[in-house]
Amino acid sequence: MQQIEVAIDHYAINVNDLERSVAFYQKIFGLQEIADGTEQPHIRWFRLGSTQELHIIEVDSLDKRIPKGVHLALAVRDFDRFRESIINYNLDYYDWPGTKNAISTRPDKVRQLYIQDPDGYWVEVNDGNQF
Repeated sequence: MQQIEVAIDHYAINVNDLERSVAFYQKIFGLQEIADGTEQPHIRWFRLGSTQELHIIEVDSLDKRIPKGVHLALAVRDFDRFRESIINYNLDYYDWPGTKNAISTRPDKVRQLYIQDPDGYWVEVNDGNQF
């Protein structure tokens, strides 16, 4: 079978309060809003990296329980500065086992922490070595 090229296009989340979630992702990650191809008032799109996107979709009812193993993983150029910024925002972060305000270091020496957005989605933040 011939190999098919695959790339991540976007990650979409359902939220209770669109404006609250938009404010979180813009404040914490500085995401740039882009044109919403659906042109629906309950959906907003944001740039992730060079070509990837985050779609935030407000829904009437949100009944979910998402384990930490299901998460959006992002890399930041300056991990220490990012960590300081979330401390300044009084946002709790966790290592992989779940210790509050602790970071993990993977066997490949990449440091990481986990935060939750207002709807409980987990976001893994890695010390970016791909920049």
